[in-house]
Amino acid sequence: MAKYQFSEDAIKDINEICDYLAKNNPRSASNLFDAIRQKCKLFANFPKMGKSYSQIRPSLRGFLVKDYIIFYYPHEGGIVILRIVSGYRNLDKLFSEDSNV
Repeated sequence: MAKYQFSEDAIKDINEICDYLAKNNPRSASNLFDAIRQKCKLFANFPKMGKSYSQIRPSLRGFLVKDYIIFYYPHEGGIVILRIVSGYRNLDKLFSEDSNV
């Protein structure tokens, strides 16, 4: 079975998103977290299934969960989740500012 792992930035992203959502609706935060985990399992098994974002970074791929884009790199035996960000953000700006991605 393929595996997925979260980068430190992705862990920070998901914690911030879920903390924000939980203030008004804890169930919504829990549902989002569960949906992200389920999709990560799927994409770990089929890493080429995600949309290519190679115009931002070579080999970068992503998939949507609700209003969030989960960015990842295919990795031997699965995927590495790099960032989890709102689909409304300026992605070019985000990735040009974030040299760790």
